[in-house]
Order: sequence, then structure tokens, then C-alpha cells
Amino acid sequence: MELENKHNYYEILELTENATEQEIYAAYLKAKMTYSVENKDLYSVFTVDEARELRSLIEEAYEVLSNSMYRNIYEKRLLANTFSESDLTAQSIKSASEDFFKNEQNFQIKNITFDTANVVDLNFESEIAEKKEWNGQDLKKVREHRHLSFDELTDITKINPWYIAALEEMDPAGLPVEVFVRGYVIHIAKALGLKEKIVADSYMRLFRKKIEN
Repeated sequence: MELENKHNYYEILELTENATEQEIYAAYLKAKMTYSVENKDLYSVFTVDEARELRSLIEEAYEVLSNSMYRNIYEKRLLANTFSESDLTAQSIKSASEDFFKNEQNFQIKNITFDTANVVDLNFESEIAEKKEWNGQDLKKVREHRHLSFDELTDITKINPWYIAALEEMDPAGLPVEVFVRGYVIHIAKALGLKEKIVADSYMRLFRKKIEN
């Protein structure tokens, strides 16, 4: 791994740009093991500070490439070849994602027509904001409340619609391994404007119980 290409996250994880989610996760685990503090051979090639920076870049690379929105913004900037090094950092990508989401919300608010379908249910919104425990049916209710179909949510999250349906039903047979389930739940929660950590933590607790039973 070359430190000169600090923010070419595909090179850091030794991936091609068409890598799948599974390939990204596998490459991340391999890189973590290769550049682990337990690997004493590492320090014959890199200094302690360089090794620490490499581990940090591996975490950044996975954070960006495992999130469909972050990855989309990152790829556009990388291909444009007009952005500075600082524009390709994980922090810059996350900030751009937040700005995009805010702009989308502002656009939607400005373009609301006051018919029955678009009247905001303030009680339900308050309930969503305070909710601490989430299951698949809760996610379905919010999706329907936001007037999003499976296909529309797929366009936002890049998650296959049959996975979204399985997540709402909490059907282990229709879903991949747990780490991907958690990632999907985080993406969906973010797309629905929910607190993704609270949603993912509570969802996974219930999901694991369902698997055990």
C-alpha cells in the first residue's frame, strides 16, 4: 500500500471500482489483519506513525465504500479529477452527503402541496423521534408514511427490493449474514430520516432473538 495515494480508497483496500459489498467487506477484513498492530513484520516496512495512518485510512476506506451514498459521491469526485485531496477525505464525503440530504428535505418542504396526502402527521413524527425500539414493521410504517415504494427506497439506498421486504418482515431466510443486515438497516434508517444507530441496535437485538428461536 502506497501512502502517496492517501484517498484512493479502492487502492487502499486493493479493490476494483465495480467491487460488490461482499468483496468490500472481505477486503476490509484482510487489510485490517495485514496492517494489525500484532503484525510485527509491518514495522520492518513502515514506521509506527505510518502504520497508524494506514490503519486509519483502512477504516476511512471501508466507511466510504460500504455506504452507497458516500460511495456514489466519492466516485463522482474521483472520476471528475477536479477535486482536491481534502475533497476526497471521508469527512468531506460525509459532509457532502449531509448537505445533499438537507437540500433534498428543503426542496421537498418548498414543494409540498397542501392536499390530504401531504399533511404531516405531527403526532406520528413525534412518536418516531422518541422511539427507542425498532422492528421491521416499524420501518414499514415509516416507509409508507413517507410515501415510498420498495423501488423508490431502492433508488435511494441501492438495496435490492426483496431485501427491503425481508427486512420489514425480519425474515432471516431472505437475508444475508448479520453484518450486511445491520448495514442495510442503517442505510434504510438514514434514507427515512431516522436515528440510524438507535434503529440498527434495537432492530439487530430483535433479529438475533428471532434467529435463535
